[in-house]
Amino acid sequence: VQLAQWLLPEEYLSPHMPLILHFKGKRIQPIQIVALVMYSLVVLLGVPGNAVVVWVTGFCMSRSVTSLWFLNLALADLLCCLSIPLLMVPLVHDDHWHFGPLACMLIRGLFYLVMYCSILQLVVISVDRLLLVIRPIWCQNHRRPKQGAYGCVVVWVLALIGSIPQFVYAKQIVAGDEKRECRMEYTVDSAWPISAFRFLIGFIIPFLVILVCHLVVFSKTQRRMTRGRTGSKKTLRVVISVVLSFFLCWIPLHIVVFLMLTTSRVSSASPKLHLAHVVALCLAYFNSCLNPLLYVCLGQSFKDSMNRSLRNILHFISEDPTTKKSITNVDTKINMFSRMF
Repeated sequence: VQLAQWLLPEEYLSPHMPLILHFKGKRIQPIQIVALVMYSLVVLLGVPGNAVVVWVTGFCMSRSVTSLWFLNLALADLLCCLSIPLLMVPLVHDDHWHFGPLACMLIRGLFYLVMYCSILQLVVISVDRLLLVIRPIWCQNHRRPKQGAYGCVVVWVLALIGSIPQFVYAKQIVAGDEKRECRMEYTVDSAWPISAFRFLIGFIIPFLVILVCHLVVFSKTQRRMTRGRTGSKKTLRVVISVVLSFFLCWIPLHIVVFLMLTTSRVSSASPKLHLAHVVALCLAYFNSCLNPLLYVCLGQSFKDSMNRSLRNILHFISEDPTTKKSITNVDTKINMFSRMF
């Protein structure tokens, strides 16, 4: 599958790539199977995971700045996961795009829109956590849900501005008899600036901000620990998980993109880079699955709200309409579910 063509102009693609990259035959190739499996995992894990977060933060938890942050993050990740099936269809149809030029523009642009939104929201959450630790009095006086809602709107506006090039350069092109492909048709002059902008705004600056904020929060909270080293170790594990998940999910994609930009189209390494790009893109989508677990499900307030909601649902379902008696093991089920988290 010519997945790399949505990211790079035609000039960067090798005409001597092996058959496994061009997929002129109808048989599903190994790299297609790998991509389909990884995309399927993202959909199966990310859609229900983020849907639960949207449900709990939007309808079960009391409205607060933190719940708004997590709701906005989950919405962005949910949109990202829901768009993946449209990218899976061309994988099993010789890279043929079935959905027209408008859908091509929207789907390709949507990936970067939700990418920027998710990343910017993670930055906002990290800065917010830092302010809660170093400026608690100021946060108590000025940190309100209304300001949090404004912050979410700003995040989406900035994400939309950052993703404009992707909406502009996404094109449906003719790739053969009765065949259409959805590609990112960058020009030679625009490929480098857009890639550099995406690397700075979409990775390096957010990563540094997230890293610094969490290190400062850990340093401050470690000094205030009153329950010994157990709580400190738990905080450290959360910090390491947050930073590593962001780094490991996104750095491969940016590295592969820059290697593709600097590698000659006739280089022997070009086919391997295109294969690496397929895997790196799938890995970037996995960040949408990890965010609910790392940023929400580890929070005690989220688990308490979800347990209360499940308890109410199970009580309603298990209630006998004639005797008005409930099944006695409902609370046991809830407690067992709670221990899973």
